[in-house]
Amino acid sequence: MDCINSEKGSQPLVDVALYLYGNSLDPVQVTSMLGAEPSKTRVKGEKWYTCTNKEVVPKIGVWELTAQSKSESLSDQIAWLRQRLNSAVCSPSDISGVEKVEVSIFVALGSNNEGALDYNSELTLEDLAWLNSIGAIVSFSITYTRD
Repeated sequence: MDCINSEKGSQPLVDVALYLYGNSLDPVQVTSMLGAEPSKTRVKGEKWYTCTNKEVVPKIGVWELTAQSKSESLSDQIAWLRQRLNSAVCSPSDISGVEKVEVSIFVALGSNNEGALDYNSELTLEDLAWLNSIGAIVSFSITYTRD
């Protein structure tokens, strides 16, 4: 629901991503162990350049998998990640070099002419059990910006 209707307002944007962090994290090994292609990876110390040509040197390795579900439901987004890791040979927290497992939830609240619209979603017991089983912490970022 990317359309903005001035009468109804804009819908919330919901992004959920799995991040694995570690000083000695090997993205190729993580990909092999999880059986899923990452959305993005960075190796500690490996230089890269931003679109403004600024050099960046990561201080820690990162493996990221961003849910591609278009749903506004947190549970649907978590299910998308869970399905991608169905063929994992072990839990992300058990992979050598992984020091932290995080599921990041970002919600940009929708709005109409009268301000922010309500957003309701839930995590199921199955979602919570899966998050626990992979050793993930869950971080939330909720923002509101006017159209």
